[in-house]
Amino acid sequence: MRILVTGASGFVGGAVAAAALAAGHEVVGLVRDPARARRAAGADLRRGDMTEPATYVPLVDEVDAVVHAAQKAVGGRLTRRRAEEIFAADALMTSELATACRAGRKRLVYTGGCFDWGDRGEEWITEETPLTPSPMGIGHARQARLLDAMADLDVVRVSPGFVYGPGGLFAQAFVDQARAGRLRCIGRGGNWWSAVHVDDLAQAYLAALTTAPPRSAYAIADDEPLRLRELTDLTTDALGLPRTGTAPPALISLFLGPVLVRSLVTSFRIDASRSHRELGWQPAHPRFRDAVAEVVAQTPA
Repeated sequence: MRILVTGASGFVGGAVAAAALAAGHEVVGLVRDPARARRAAGADLRRGDMTEPATYVPLVDEVDAVVHAAQKAVGGRLTRRRAEEIFAADALMTSELATACRAGRKRLVYTGGCFDWGDRGEEWITEETPLTPSPMGIGHARQARLLDAMADLDVVRVSPGFVYGPGGLFAQAFVDQARAGRLRCIGRGGNWWSAVHVDDLAQAYLAALTTAPPRSAYAIADDEPLRLRELTDLTTDALGLPRTGTAPPALISLFLGPVLVRSLVTSFRIDASRSHRELGWQPAHPRFRDAVAEVVAQTPA
């Protein structure tokens, strides 16, 4: 296949591009800065911007399918205004790509996220769980409703748990902060997190492209959900650092912003068994606890 991957210089999009290339597909990678698209080496890189449809809509005609993994980057504390900037950029790009894919009868794989279901407490999340999003999942939930309403669109929605690997949010929010002595567990840490290694997630995207039935959705996570407290402890243990204390969510909100913190303290305990049954997907890293030491070793200081 010839696949358009948006956000091909990003953490998830770069992994998808690399996996697709390794599997023998051709990749057109939409990026803002080709110099940052290291994992997409070998792709046909095109410059583009989420807010400028003319830079990416024509590319749909050149490919067989589209993976939408781009996300607008905003600096500073994640306030409601900045979150709405992220949501607006995704809304525009998703609508434009969906319209082009529908016209060209191309498959669109859309990226959701772990905050789309909201705080589910001790409940297991499946694809049947209603989308009652946390603050950071509001945009994805809006787009899910839009895509589900486009009855003649071949769309597959992929919603991963917390994506970790040698980069991305895990490196920024856990590894880097621990090395700097600033890492704290937000609140008591009793909320569930389901994680997935970025390379395993990339394989799920390939399965979604080639195997999933049209108009399907998949929750993607490894086999062992962890409480946030344990995930934090496993990270510091892997770094050989003392376990860290806790900090009240209100205090962390002063630095990270309330929108992000109110999402991070939610509980998402994901059952990914549908992806195993229907896609044949199995994570090569089935447990965060067994993979974290290798991941932190690969994360540059």
